[in-house]
Amino acid sequence: MGTNEFGEVVALGLPKDKEFESFRKAFGNRVKHFRKSSGLSQEELAERSGLHRNYISDVERGRRNLSLDALLKLANGLGINIRDMF
Repeated sequence: MGTNEFGEVVALGLPKDKEFESFRKAFGNRVKHFRKSSGLSQEELAERSGLHRNYISDVERGRRNLSLDALLKLANGLGINIRDMF
């Protein structure tokens, strides 16, 4: 909730679908960057994180809306703090 210029309480709008898609793609690029910087293949990251290789691929292409559990597994597999992913 927020207020407008008249002090009235208004609901804040959610980001548009394109904004969510853009964020997922940007996040996927960061995952790919960390993976490649670590010298890992998608298969190796999948093994380290306990996620399927196809899942890793979908994340890197911005096609997945990740759960907190998956985020933690990815960070662990990459050997980084979850905060570094953002």
